[in-house]
Amino acid sequence: MPDLFVFPNKVIFGRGAIHELESQLSKLNVSRPLFVTDAGLIKNGLGSTVHQELKKEGIHGPIFDGSDENPTEDNILDGLEIYEKEKCDGIIGFGGGSPLDVAKGIRVKSTHPLPLAEYAIGVGGWDKLVNPMPPMAAIPTTAGTGSEVGRGALIIVRPSGVKVAIAGENLFPTFSICDPELTINLPPFLTAGTGMDALTHCIEEYLSPKFNPIVDGMVLEGIRKVKNSIVRAYENGDDLDARTEMMIAAIIGGIGFSKGLGVVHSLSHPIGSVIGGHHGTINAILLPAALEFNFNHSLNRFLALADALGVKPHSQTDEASGQAVITYIRNLNQELKIPEDLSVYGAKYDHIPSMLPMCMADHCHKTNPRPCSEENFRQLLVDHIPQ
Repeated sequence: MPDLFVFPNKVIFGRGAIHELESQLSKLNVSRPLFVTDAGLIKNGLGSTVHQELKKEGIHGPIFDGSDENPTEDNILDGLEIYEKEKCDGIIGFGGGSPLDVAKGIRVKSTHPLPLAEYAIGVGGWDKLVNPMPPMAAIPTTAGTGSEVGRGALIIVRPSGVKVAIAGENLFPTFSICDPELTINLPPFLTAGTGMDALTHCIEEYLSPKFNPIVDGMVLEGIRKVKNSIVRAYENGDDLDARTEMMIAAIIGGIGFSKGLGVVHSLSHPIGSVIGGHHGTINAILLPAALEFNFNHSLNRFLALADALGVKPHSQTDEASGQAVITYIRNLNQELKIPEDLSVYGAKYDHIPSMLPMCMADHCHKTNPRPCSEENFRQLLVDHIPQ
């Protein structure tokens, strides 16, 4: 069977790119978009400023700032109510991955009547996303999730409380505006967590056994950019060059979703559903152990990873490269003050039984280089929950 490569993204990138928003919406005849964001971005003024600038340009639409850290179907239905009541004709997702995914969910529900769980990848939802959807602009204010260029959204759905992926060819944002200046005010802990999310995406995509040499080349470059920029952005949030490189890395990781992810995400999705916590930070906590788990099934790829990370193993062998990469990631986590385990989010052994079926049902481990059993997931969770 032939392989499929899909890259239909329209991205307007660069410092000051946010000023292109009005003209892009006007080209689509959007005059009343729902502005989907979160309460923090309204409180700090970033979201309010962009919304007010649109109003000055004659584009009037309501704000919905009810996006939770881990988006839920309730968030989406609340936003949909405003969208319909205010007779909106488009959607703007503004913020981190959560508001962008909520915006995508509202977009789906505006023209698709089934419960969101029916549109999950695991139940064939891809083929049910057939109705035309309103235009959507995706504007990230973090550099990590890749949702701005992805064709899916991660949503905790009713009634199961499981985080599922809802995806389809027509769910790509109509256009994305990626302006590094919007990330200047991102605090260090979110710079670290979202940046490690981008790195995890690129690494898992590179290790995925699916054939996509285009993505392979892209994500190795994404890894190089993270290596050169994440600590600089973390230590000096005003370093616009570093912010720019991190935003490019995040875009690369998002485009690479088409090659698949791995065991890290099949763990972090259930963790986010059951105990909550910042998705990218959870990924960072899990990444070293996941690399160890995949070690013997990924040896032929570690030499290239080591080169992209600028790691110099004691010998030019796959084994030495793999060990050096894992050590590098552990040290990077320490430098970025990433927690060592999941206790920071209140994780307990009692949470594990409810998470295991979610891990097995999650689609991401299907492209992990090593097959994952329920016992594998149990042990990886136990290793990250201190007694």
